[in-house]
This record gives sequence, structure tokens and C-alpha cells, in this order.
Amino acid sequence: MAFSAPTFLLVVSAIIFIGFVGNLLLSRKGIPQTLFLIAAGMATQWFAVLPSSTVNAMLPILSQVTLAMVVFDIGMSMKLRDIMSEGRSAITRTLLYMALSIMLITLLFTVVLHWNLYDALFLGSIVGGEISMIIVPYLARRISEVGLVSNLALESVFDSLVLIILFTVLLNGYNQGAPLDLQGLTVISRSFFEELSIGLVGGLLLGLGWVRVAKSLGQSDYFYVATVGYVLLTYILIGEIGGSGVITVLAIGLVMKNLSEAPPSLGISTPIPALSLNYISAFQTEIAFFLRTFFLFFMGFSLPLGTLTSPTVYFEFAGVLGILVFARLLSTETADSKKTPRDRRLIESMMAQGLTPALLATTLVANSVSGSTEILPIAALVIISTNIISAAGVRILVKPGEGLDLGNLASISPLVRELSGMVDGLDPEQVESWRKKVEDYARESAPPDVRSRVSVPRIDPGKRVMKIRVSQGAIPYILAAIRITKGSMPQGARSYFEALDDLLVKEAGKAPTE
Repeated sequence: MAFSAPTFLLVVSAIIFIGFVGNLLLSRKGIPQTLFLIAAGMATQWFAVLPSSTVNAMLPILSQVTLAMVVFDIGMSMKLRDIMSEGRSAITRTLLYMALSIMLITLLFTVVLHWNLYDALFLGSIVGGEISMIIVPYLARRISEVGLVSNLALESVFDSLVLIILFTVLLNGYNQGAPLDLQGLTVISRSFFEELSIGLVGGLLLGLGWVRVAKSLGQSDYFYVATVGYVLLTYILIGEIGGSGVITVLAIGLVMKNLSEAPPSLGISTPIPALSLNYISAFQTEIAFFLRTFFLFFMGFSLPLGTLTSPTVYFEFAGVLGILVFARLLSTETADSKKTPRDRRLIESMMAQGLTPALLATTLVANSVSGSTEILPIAALVIISTNIISAAGVRILVKPGEGLDLGNLASISPLVRELSGMVDGLDPEQVESWRKKVEDYARESAPPDVRSRVSVPRIDPGKRVMKIRVSQGAIPYILAAIRITKGSMPQGARSYFEALDDLLVKEAGKAPTE
């Protein structure tokens, strides 16, 4: 459906502003922003503030963009070495949680409530076992067990990936009209493996190709924007030739993140410069803010408000929530039996759902799936209730002042360090990359006789007394470089360099230390 440019800009700006207000008001209060965005969408629909035709017309395009970017981000978040060393209990728990949830939801809605099998499986693949990345940084600020945070972070990445792939397979089968009998499952399976093969091979080759480009051009301005364009282009092209765009962009992300770990004997270990990865991760965070805001807002905006007064919806929702709680308890007690009782209670309460179910539920709407109007309100109620459960779990089980501080962030486990934006993004490798960037800027702007003395010092935020050695003559150029670049930094790195800025300002009033 066509829409005017002013109307489109009105909708986009309103949604961005709503997301900003929600983050501003709630992020420090421990109230999940998810609830605010869904409520804002419902209120906007109720008062007819925005034209529904424009919001609905944006959905098909944004759902494809979001699916590609979410899966690419998953690939960029998964360091395979760390998964092998840290992820056994997380993966076991995830698989048990998803399998139990999807199986029991499907049985309940087909046998007891007489839904058709496709709709029941769609519902299971949307809400069956995801935990949101939104809750992990929130938890990380409040507990000091970095291993537990890392474990939950891995679960949030892995379950989103599995659910997206399962949902995509089901949606392809539905669009092909394949029945869910033996013959239909054979058709769906054959189609899936064909798409998987093309997507995987294409993703590996395209990923290797982009890494080689990044080795030469990765330091160029706006290379991270080109990377996003490349990911979206490959997603579309592989889909057009019969492959899975989802698998392709996942493989590209995995290659970009893990190629440096390849054995030298293979001759393909060509890592992307760390600074380029940092730019890509930072840009991904900005994109994710808008996409998460849009889909949670759209979920509330597109809810048929009349259904929320129907007892049937709440009965169906209660059944789903009961299954999720049961599956979460059983999977945690099975996979994490060696953890302390308090840690198990925390893991059990960390079941907040977010962008993935919102994206998948609204994708059903965009594809005009017949059962989407029944599935959407159930998914929305599940997201709201699981966020409340997780926020309450942290409030009850975590004592005030237990959170991670700058001192022990330096020793946080490898997986959490690799996840973009985790615990405000204070990643030692990321900070080091930005330190080199600042140093390069400072040297470029300094006179020739000062350039050799420009060296951006390293500080340890965990130490109460910080001593730095820096040339007095280089300080003005370092300060200028920090202030030029910090606007592009993620929050954690920005905080680090703001602290360094303060120290350098104080140092400027002392005798030179050459």
C-alpha cells in the first residue's frame, strides 16, 4: 500500500521518540522497556494517533530487514571456542526448554483446544523457549557471578537462533501449501535441506569474501554501513536463487567473528581488524534499538483490542504460561543441578521474552497467516508476563549493591565480553581498539615535533588510585581526539574515555612527565 513521505516520516519519528522515552524512563528503574513499548502501541491504536495503513505498510519490509539483522547479530555474537568451553549447561537447558515447551504447547492446542496443527506449531515456535537479551544486561548490573551472566547470554543467543530457523521452515511449508503429514513433511524436509545447503555454502563463501575486503578496507570510514548493506544484499540474493537467506547471514556473521580461530594450516585465517568489528557492533546496537522498538510497538498497535476482553484468550495464555514455567523449572533442574539453589532460582526466573517472539508473531501478520489474529494476543501476553516474572526474580533474589562494577568487569568471562553492548559494552579488546583510534587521531593533529611523544595511556578502572604517564605537550591533542571520537563509541568505551579525559585534565596542571 502506498503512503506519503510526510506520513511515513511521522510514523518513524514517533516510534523512535517512543523508544527513547521508554529507555529514558525505565532503563534505570529495573522495569523492562518491553512492557512500555507494547502498552504504547496499544494506546496509539486506541486513540488513533498514527495512521494504521502506514504502520501496516511498513511491516513486510521491516520484518525482512529485522530478520536478516537479528540473525547476522547472532552470528556475530557467537564465538565458537567459548561456546565449546562454556556452553554445555546453557545449550542443554535451551534444548530441553524449547523441546518441552513446543511439544506441550502443540499438544494442548491441537488435542484440547482443537487448533489446526500449523497454527499450534507456529505458536510453539514463537513463544516456545526464548529468553531476551534485554534482561541479561539488566541482570549483569545487579549480580557479580559473571559465569552465570555468560551462561544466560549464550542461552539467549542460541534459543533465538533455533526458534527463528524452526519458524522459517514452518512458514515456508505453510506458504507452499504442504500438509503436515508424511508426504508433506518429506517435501518440507527436502526443501529445507536444499535451502540449508545453498545458504550455508553461499554464506561461507560470501563471508570469506567480505573478510578479505575488510582486511583492506575495514579501517575506511563507514565500512560498517557497507557491511550492513552487504548482509541485506546477500540475504535477498541467496533467497532469490533458492537458498536460505537466514542461514546465509548467520554463516557470514560466524565467519567474520570466528575466522581468526581457524588453524593456520588451512591458509584462511584472515581476521577482520578489531576496530572494524567494533564499529559494526556499535552500529548493530543502534539498528537494534529502532527495530526492537518498532516490533514491540507494532505488536501492541496491531493487537485486536476486543480479544483482550475475551476469557478464551486468557485461558489459552494461562495454558501457555503454565507450560513455559513448568518447562523452565524442569530444564533448569536437569541441566544445572550442580549450581547453587539460589543460582538455579535466578536461572528459572530469567524467562523474559522480547524481540524474537514479537518479530515472529508480527511476521505472521505480514504474511497474512490465517491464525495470526489468535496467536498475536497470546504472544503479547506471554512477553508481558515473562518480563514481569524476570524483573520480580531479580528484585527478590538479588541484594542491592551486588552488581558488577568497573573493577571486576575487566575479568568478566570471554563470552560476555564478546557480546556487543553487554554490561554497557566495556570490552577490554574494544577499549584497546578505541585507544589506538584516539592515538592515531591525536598524532595526525599534533605538530611533527610532538607526534613521537603522543601515547594514549591505559588505565585500570578497578584501581582507586590511578597513575598515568603522559607527555605534557601531547595532552591537548589527546583530549581533542577523545572528544572528537567519543560520540561514535558504545556506552562502555565512552565512559572509559570520559574517565581518562578527567585524568588528563588533572594531569595537565602538573609538572610534565616525559
